[in-house]
Amino acid sequence: MPNTYVVGRFGRVYGAQEAAYGTSAVLAATDAVRHLNVKFGQNPRNRVNSPERNTHPSLINRFTRRKTADYMLSGILYPSGTINTVPDLDFALKAVFGASTNVTLATTVAASPAPTATVFTVASVGTLAVGDAVLVNVTGGGLQVRWITAINTLALTVAPALSAAPTTGDTVKGCITYKLTTALLATGSLNLARYLNGGISYEMNGCAPESLRLTFDANNEIIWELSGPAQKRTRPAQTDPATFTTAGSQPPSGLTGYLRINATAEEFLTAAFEIKNNITLDNFAFGTSQAQAMFRAKKREVTVNMTTMSSDDVTILDAAENTADTVALIQCGLTEGNIVAAYCPRLEIDTPDDSDAEETTQLAYRATAKGTAGNDELYLALA
Repeated sequence: MPNTYVVGRFGRVYGAQEAAYGTSAVLAATDAVRHLNVKFGQNPRNRVNSPERNTHPSLINRFTRRKTADYMLSGILYPSGTINTVPDLDFALKAVFGASTNVTLATTVAASPAPTATVFTVASVGTLAVGDAVLVNVTGGGLQVRWITAINTLALTVAPALSAAPTTGDTVKGCITYKLTTALLATGSLNLARYLNGGISYEMNGCAPESLRLTFDANNEIIWELSGPAQKRTRPAQTDPATFTTAGSQPPSGLTGYLRINATAEEFLTAAFEIKNNITLDNFAFGTSQAQAMFRAKKREVTVNMTTMSSDDVTILDAAENTADTVALIQCGLTEGNIVAAYCPRLEIDTPDDSDAEETTQLAYRATAKGTAGNDELYLALA
């Protein structure tokens, strides 16, 4: 009887937050995660050679050490297609950032006082709060995601500035906003499982939401990559959910959208936003053989790597050379329900090296996102 060989493209991945560290969630069809690449790694024994001395050069003993594991998962970021409906990746985004808001609100811009590109009055603010994103349909400018920096009764102050002042009756809608927090989410460890053909399956427990990278590309969809240490990998996984239920079918790409540095629209090729939570696993106590918890030991790091064509537009280069903090916003997509936006209120850009290419040249910028009041160096919105 010939073997049934495992084919990677048949693999299905599911993910959810754990109620307690290392405790499996009951995975369901709606926990499906579309992916491009996946790695579930584990060294269950971390065997080491005995350092004992002998009269001969032979190795006699090896010893077991603590179990270690790690994971990596990447894919295309699919908004749900419907505003205020969470994406497949919601469980992971909340775990990495720490919190999210989902404000269902449809209101309009009032005539008085006269609206500006940064301040306008609306008919209702609902449950909107400072730090939430809103989707403004600016006459002549289309759908634009902006972040609320102040609310004065019914007057909203947003940043960065809209492309133009909205006009009376322009719609303003609430969005899904992911926000950074001091404490890791209490249910922030992740449970992942992969089901392949031939009855082969793997499950990861205690996956720490250590690193998230979101890459915006001028000629591609948004690619996410999630990785970090984990408690363990087991085989087989829990009962296969069997069906695979996902949200959204038309992810936005770099063909629609823009980058704004302060109030200026800038051309770019790629921009990768990365959060490193600097999580440590509690995998060192006497009497234990695997991680039993996770915690943040160091400061969070948020970085942005941008690539642009070198040209006579030196706005970004000037900001880098002057070490001036900039406001940065990327919006990908121009259709309601299929928009993703990332916002850094204070971005410090390093000066890039000069390119020595023979033909057109590019500049590679590395930038550090900084907080203002704290936990505000990066926001993500789906609108």
